[in-house]
Amino acid sequence: MERWLTPMDIRLLARLSTTPNVVRASRSLGIPRDRAVYRLARLRRLYGGPVVRARRGGPTPGETRLTALGRRLLRDSSDARPESRINRFSGIYRGGPSPTVDLGHGRRLQVSFRAREGAPVEVAVDPGSIVVARRPAELSARNALPVTVQSTRSHGAQNAELRALWRGLVVRVGITPGSIRRLALDPGARVYLYVKAVSVRRVTTRGSPRS
Repeated sequence: MERWLTPMDIRLLARLSTTPNVVRASRSLGIPRDRAVYRLARLRRLYGGPVVRARRGGPTPGETRLTALGRRLLRDSSDARPESRINRFSGIYRGGPSPTVDLGHGRRLQVSFRAREGAPVEVAVDPGSIVVARRPAELSARNALPVTVQSTRSHGAQNAELRALWRGLVVRVGITPGSIRRLALDPGARVYLYVKAVSVRRVTTRGSPRS
């Protein structure tokens, strides 16, 4: 299972670039310190090197600075994640204990928001919130989409985009070039996309997804 930089990862790196302290940076983002440390460790595993380096001594002990890799990821993210690549889908809201948006042709996305039964809605899914797996996996994500890889495209040295077909509907996924190689995501490969219900956000009338 693979994924790329999430919006929170980018915000954390950006905050650490100006507030070089994990405790203060995580507090300003409203996340626990342990969660911030977990995200930084995950990025290290995903990209093969540390994205931050902590200063142990000297005049500013405890200071945490971005490494060259961390700075490059932050710099590349501004080009790799333009708003135009956000997945946007239109469908009909279906309520109940597990509300969904019916996209037609047997495609449904479970959501966490509420709307009027039968109302037409537009939803957005960030490419970075999607997890890719070659086989069915036991995950907390409510939506498991069997898809076929259509194409891949690199955006800088660290990020790439995968385009997959879900029953004829194009879904864009954020991933790393290394993950494409490891998972053998060649055109025609059949894989699974996992999306949490909370990651399927309703688009407002102004065209902006609600967080």
